[in-house]
Amino acid sequence: MSVPQLGLKASADGWRGVIGDGFTVSGVSLLAACVVDRVGLTTGAPVVLVTHDGRRAGAEAAQAAARAALAAGARQVRLVPHLPTPTATAAVRRGDADIALLVTASHNPARWNGLKVKVAPGCPLPRDLEAEIDAHFQVRRLDVSSRDDFVAEPADALVDQHIEEVLARAGTPRPLAVTVDGLGGVAGEPVARLCERLGWTVTRVACTPDPDFGGIVPDPSVPASRERAAGHRTDLAIVLDGDGDRIYLLDHLGRTVQPSELLALLLERREKLGVPTAGVAVTTSTGTAVREVARRIGAPVHEVGVGFKHLSPLLATNSVDVAGGAVGDLSFTEFGLDRDPFAAIVLLAELLSGTGSSLAALLDDLRARVGGLCWFESKVDVEGADPRAAGLTALRTCGLDPIEITEVDGTKFWLPDGQWLLLRASTTEGGVRVYGELGDEHATRALVRSVEEQLTNGINWGVVHD
Repeated sequence: MSVPQLGLKASADGWRGVIGDGFTVSGVSLLAACVVDRVGLTTGAPVVLVTHDGRRAGAEAAQAAARAALAAGARQVRLVPHLPTPTATAAVRRGDADIALLVTASHNPARWNGLKVKVAPGCPLPRDLEAEIDAHFQVRRLDVSSRDDFVAEPADALVDQHIEEVLARAGTPRPLAVTVDGLGGVAGEPVARLCERLGWTVTRVACTPDPDFGGIVPDPSVPASRERAAGHRTDLAIVLDGDGDRIYLLDHLGRTVQPSELLALLLERREKLGVPTAGVAVTTSTGTAVREVARRIGAPVHEVGVGFKHLSPLLATNSVDVAGGAVGDLSFTEFGLDRDPFAAIVLLAELLSGTGSSLAALLDDLRARVGGLCWFESKVDVEGADPRAAGLTALRTCGLDPIEITEVDGTKFWLPDGQWLLLRASTTEGGVRVYGELGDEHATRALVRSVEEQLTNGINWGVVHD
């Protein structure tokens, strides 16, 4: 007999829900059991690593997930609070665990929580297995074991191992003063420790886990969430999301380095160092800069849907060596098959040391070479809209005609000179997400207003060109 939908909804990475509504401790417990049961069919009785960030109900849900994992046949459960997601992924990659269960809603606002899953060889669940678990989750009942055969471990040992792993690939960095803004998530202090190991002087901001994230959305892709770091004006600022698998950089002028630009700079540096690139994978919402650099170095670009679970399989099959999306989720195969800001920071340190340039100078040079398009992103809280019709009408109202339309994930309108517009349904919070890049800010503002009018009335749009 089936049971009611428990409200946790599959997202771009794992499952999410509003705390006390979609997200409940019992729902996480059941989902964790389904994960361990299904993954265990191929691994045998698995070793399970369970962690949580600082969100409300996170510790309680992680303990329930640990008990459920034992009930579902886990050989051993390790409960390690406040691990950044890339650190937990690194533990799975090393074989310290077969499964990592992470109680987090990543970049979503504080009222959300969820469950992410990482499996060998250190990546998200394969899409078909995730779908199977999701279906199983809807119909399964669970008698949770009363066993508590686990003891909470401090995070320091696993964090230190992760830092040592990425530093093993570091050169000799030059001294810098940096700001690390953890946005009240779990990665601020570990990343600050990495930066100090690189010989950098660190200004810590919001590096202690906070269930309310200081009233800020723990998403560095939101301009308002970067404003505090921009004000410090150190050599560069690093801003992380709630669970630490997204990274944004700001230069000493307070300007944002868009993820596509950071990926482009690091890709270009790899090429100059003679590191071969079989290919680059990007999500459909990723900006033009990395595509243009990949074209110039002769690396094929593979475009996939939004969410790292679409990128990781290409890394795992050696189809690509570099992957990234529009939200600061960057990966390089020499460091693993999942996004890892720790690795990106080590590569950045080598770039700055090797070139002797400031981040601002490198950004100016890149924009001069690839066009410096104006990036925009927003969400329109409307249901039932026709994104294709809305996009076409908005573009033509602004005198823009697409040269191609693709539907990898949502509807994407390609325009001349690398410009584009993407409209896609939000998988977690509902509504329509809108992304794009145009050649100047005036044209950008006109287009986002026109798209707004076509989708709904009264929505405020944000334009980013800082």
